[in-house]
Amino acid sequence: MNFKNFIISIVIAIILPNYAHGQQIGIDSLSTNNKRNYQFEWKQTILPASLIGVGAIALAPNFWRKGSRAVTYDVINLRANNKRIKVDDYIQYLPVVGTLTMDFVGIKAKHSFRDRVLITATSYATLGIITNVAKHCIYEKRPEFNSHNSFPSGHTATVFMGAELVRIEYGGWYGAGAYAIAVGVGFLRMYNGRHWLHDIIAGAGVGILSARVGEWSAKLWQRAFPNKKEQIQNIAFSPIIIPTNNGYYGLCMGHYF
Repeated sequence: MNFKNFIISIVIAIILPNYAHGQQIGIDSLSTNNKRNYQFEWKQTILPASLIGVGAIALAPNFWRKGSRAVTYDVINLRANNKRIKVDDYIQYLPVVGTLTMDFVGIKAKHSFRDRVLITATSYATLGIITNVAKHCIYEKRPEFNSHNSFPSGHTATVFMGAELVRIEYGGWYGAGAYAIAVGVGFLRMYNGRHWLHDIIAGAGVGILSARVGEWSAKLWQRAFPNKKEQIQNIAFSPIIIPTNNGYYGLCMGHYF
């Protein structure tokens, strides 16, 4: 066996497994950090629960209910004899679409596209359950319509859910833009006589809470549908060199847990 080749083989045998192990440590560190982000923290429920609670208080006859109705009628009066602006039926989905697609134009997302789809689906399912149960049980009449499914506002819940998902995925500045859209939709729901102010406030709380439930579910989805690429990266290869009897060469495969 050539002495030069022997030295090169020894160097490769030492460096390769250590490099692979170092890469694995990096992957494990990222996984650990992500798991911390997915853990339930009761403090994250304070804002959405407060919004839902404030909205729910107005369901009983009190000064807050009178105030909510007064503000709503003031906003409706801004419309005067003008037609309703129905753009809110469409722009409520803009933040949700942004959550799924902004990564495609070079804006770095926190999660992979697959994870964003699963998080968004979980958020929507949570939102659908909460809003539909509340609408059918509370039976609140709309300001200018005869239907009794006003509380909470589904449009507002949808757009605030999307805004919170944008904030989670892309950071505060993009989240601020998405929240501006959400506030606009809430205003239009009152302007069009579709909802009371307390419907809007509660809907915002439902949307934010639903988005955070979706975020908390990410860890469960990653366990149920593990990333095959990461599973492959857990495998390390190392050469085997036995410099006797003209030399034997081989390859050893190991899996890091």
